[in-house]
Amino acid sequence: MSMDSEPDVSMEEVTGNRSFPAGKKGKVPRRKAEREKLKREQLNELFLELASALELSQTNTGKASILCETTRLLKDLLTQIESLKKDNVALLSESRYVTVEKNELREETSVLENQIGKLQGELESRVAAQSIPVLNVPPPEFQQPPNFPGDSFRLPALDASAAAAMQRAPAVFVVPIRPDHVQGLPMTTSNVRKPHARYPTAADSWPSQLLGE
Repeated sequence: MSMDSEPDVSMEEVTGNRSFPAGKKGKVPRRKAEREKLKREQLNELFLELASALELSQTNTGKASILCETTRLLKDLLTQIESLKKDNVALLSESRYVTVEKNELREETSVLENQIGKLQGELESRVAAQSIPVLNVPPPEFQQPPNFPGDSFRLPALDASAAAAMQRAPAVFVVPIRPDHVQGLPMTTSNVRKPHARYPTAADSWPSQLLGE
């Protein structure tokens, strides 16, 4: 009795610290076979819960299939976690870059707004200056157009026959006469003589005789 009771007591002390499901807590069986049976039942329940979580079919409810499927799922999850970590790092770098660009755009926008305000002020001042009439400005003087030699009055061009006729015509001088001055001057005699008639002589016929020969 003492030889059989000592192992039972030691196993009871060891198994007393193990965790059991809440519905099956209570008095721990003293016999080893009962304890092993209880452990197998607990493991079967855990495997069934794992199979339901993995949504396995009824044909793959074996413990080996459940363990293989669980291992594959864990590997996929780890791969996805690593990929998500890399994506997170890339997104963080892009977020920093976007933040820097946003700050630069804000600075450029503020500079442009200041320049636009200055230009609007200058435009308003110019418009106001042009709208006010200036009374102290003298009227503009009349300016004659410059007289160039080429712009003077020109006579109409004559053809060749008219120019030759003008060259053959004698020059005519027109002298203005004052009547009162003419009456006071002494009368002068004219030296113009009447031309005498000239008749042909024998010498005038000599050139015609030469032409006849």
